Amino acid sequence: MPEAVAPIDAQKPSACWFAEPFRIFFPVGLLLGAIGVALWPLFVWHAIEFYPAQTHVRLMIEGLMGSFIIGFLGTAGPRLLDASPLSAAEVFALLSLQILSAFLHLTQRQTAGDIIFLVLLLLYLGMMARRARARHDLPPPNFVLVLFGLLNAVAGIFLITAAKSLTNGLFANQLGSLMLNEGFVLFPILGVGAFFFPKLLGGAKPEPSDLRIASDLWLKRAAIAALTGVVIWTSFVLEALGWIRTAALIRGITTLTYFVMQGHLLEKPSGPPFLAHCFRLGALLLVTGLFLPVALPGYRLANLHLTFIGGFSVILFTVSTRVIIGHAGQSHLFRKRLGFLIAALALLVVAMVARVGADFIPPARNSHLVYAALIWLLAALVWACALVPKLSLSEE
Repeated sequence: MPEAVAPIDAQKPSACWFAEPFRIFFPVGLLLGAIGVALWPLFVWHAIEFYPAQTHVRLMIEGLMGSFIIGFLGTAGPRLLDASPLSAAEVFALLSLQILSAFLHLTQRQTAGDIIFLVLLLLYLGMMARRARARHDLPPPNFVLVLFGLLNAVAGIFLITAAKSLTNGLFANQLGSLMLNEGFVLFPILGVGAFFFPKLLGGAKPEPSDLRIASDLWLKRAAIAALTGVVIWTSFVLEALGWIRTAALIRGITTLTYFVMQGHLLEKPSGPPFLAHCFRLGALLLVTGLFLPVALPGYRLANLHLTFIGGFSVILFTVSTRVIIGHAGQSHLFRKRLGFLIAALALLVVAMVARVGADFIPPARNSHLVYAALIWLLAALVWACALVPKLSLSEE
């Protein structure tokens, strides 16, 4: 017999926190991201002695983005598989590994931190694989890209860890870094976006019928998603080989095409348009960041921060807003222009401009790093003050 979806006991406040782990992982991820961003002003002000580049990257990718990805998928995954939600023990195990990984990165033990995060990902995949065996329906075909993202992170960490012992270690390290730092986030954004955003950001909820599509249509959409993943992964290989412009062109075109054709990015929302416009802003900034190396291949960090702050962060704040409000039983807010989200996204765009501009003005680089960090932290604070209190609310 398939494993039935376990009911959530509304009488136990802790029940929804573990069954819907975004309530735990979103604030943890935001805290880890804030620490990662704060490292730069602390370094410039000589409050810390070590150069924080690698720690910053890991806390932003594995800490911030990793927490939001696990929180979202840990909540949505079992529901889409029509399986039982994560248990308290499972959530506690994932959370403990996440915190330990972040601590190791903060103490500059990057390899150890990466390995712990790798264990976290493998543990989560195992949890979902066990539930998938008892599923009632197939997951959305676009979620092939979500699996691509998780596997990219796993393979990326393997390559980075093994690079020191390989003859062609530089190539392995560069490829692994691209797979972890970009693929781990880009693929889930494409996969989740193509299924959820046309409905959720338009104001509607996915219905069970949205999952029960004909098998031939499911296979067609899954094949498109898989092909998209392979093409983007190929662009990572090309970039690691030094073909930066070609790789950027392929990655940008593929991402934009999937956003438009499968995610309906440019179509008019069927419901209240505010959140749809916010997501569209993030998607367009993301695509711009992916294309920018075609024109400016020598400004890799500037290009990455346009992608990360303007693309990944804007999308993360938008989608997480939708998730939190929806699960708090306040769907009436979808019809409104949310002032706190407008302020947070505006601050993110300003932070993006400051950080990207830092690489074009070397004499003022440190000042721009500080400005960008402080503005990003302010954006996170505005967002958190509005939404963290809603994490304790349920749909009931």
